[in-house]
Amino acid sequence: MAPLAGASRSRVWSVGLLRLLLLSCFTLQKAGGEIAVQVLSNSTGFLGGSTVLHCSLASKDNVTITQLTWMKRDPDGSHPSVAVFHPKKGPSISDPERVKFLVAKVYEDLRNASLAISNLRVEDEGIYECQIATFPTDSKSANVWLKVFARPKNTAEALEPSPTLILQDVAKCISANGHPPGRISWPSNVNGSHREMKEPGSQPGTTTVTSYLSMVPSHQADGKNITCTVEHESLQELDQLLVTLSQPYPPENVSISGYDGNWYVGLTNLTLTCEAHSKPAPDMAGYNWSTNTGDFPNSVKRQGNMLLISTVEDGLNNTVIVCEVTNALGSGQGQVHIIVKEKPENMQQNTRLHLGYIFLIVFVLAVVIIIAALYTIRRCRHGRALQSNPSERENVQYSSVNGDCRLNMEPNSTR
Repeated sequence: MAPLAGASRSRVWSVGLLRLLLLSCFTLQKAGGEIAVQVLSNSTGFLGGSTVLHCSLASKDNVTITQLTWMKRDPDGSHPSVAVFHPKKGPSISDPERVKFLVAKVYEDLRNASLAISNLRVEDEGIYECQIATFPTDSKSANVWLKVFARPKNTAEALEPSPTLILQDVAKCISANGHPPGRISWPSNVNGSHREMKEPGSQPGTTTVTSYLSMVPSHQADGKNITCTVEHESLQELDQLLVTLSQPYPPENVSISGYDGNWYVGLTNLTLTCEAHSKPAPDMAGYNWSTNTGDFPNSVKRQGNMLLISTVEDGLNNTVIVCEVTNALGSGQGQVHIIVKEKPENMQQNTRLHLGYIFLIVFVLAVVIIIAALYTIRRCRHGRALQSNPSERENVQYSSVNGDCRLNMEPNSTR
């Protein structure tokens, strides 16, 4: 009987212990279900600045916080401790000069596990785990992603290309000491290509990005304004930098001025000037004067971009004068067709004008004579009409003087 009684008491004790364990598990699970760790999942800061990793305990039950712990996930998978706070032992921080608990001076508010970090470095960036240990429940944790920005310094400038018509760098845009690296773009309507290079910045963890715009120099691109655009997370809007291109190009639009179309033999002290658009500008030796008929007469002298003509000779008549302009990139030419007249055009115009005046005077005199003749004929006809009337014949006398018909009207007289 005794063995059976002992076995019965053992079974009763085992059942009781099992019930107690089950009850304890249920209590922990229930408490655990009512406890939560609240965090702001994303936190940002600037290089050299400060930030706060927010973390707090949310629980409807009265629980005892036994420890606050912050850990950082390293790329190798390890979780080194950053800061630990024990209600009795106080804080234990790996870098106490920069990292502090916000509750370090208010031990009663252990529900706030927020961590303040100052003098931020790029290596501070990463995922942090906030862990809060409580009694009688188990520990709860949540993650915070810290992003550290370094605002880049952005500049842009035009480059001075070499005087060759080959693909070369004409502008550059720099986004210096940024984290993450700045993203540079050029306008899509620019007829060129671009290349980019990256190198470590002057501060640890930062990057300097340099983008070069390349094209073949042309007159159309010289003086053109283009915009380099830099995009970065630390900027509220795009940073747009204006660049004015400076492009070399060969001589274009060559023209000769100074000929007015009224050159005549004997005209003196004339100058033809050769003008061209080019970059760089040609030197004095870059202008070459020539004609389609051979060499110039002795009265013509070359002087850089000017052709000096002391006296116009008949030998210049119907001559095409050519000016060829050359710089380091190429050449271009312009021409003018010279016609030499025997007399100045204004003299010819005056002669024609005088003849016109003479013709006009003759015409006016002719009209006056015709009108006077018609008037005289009319008077003569009127006089004949009076002569044919007997009643008026006694009072009218006619006489002819120098071929003119004269009509004398006299009153009746007693003979």
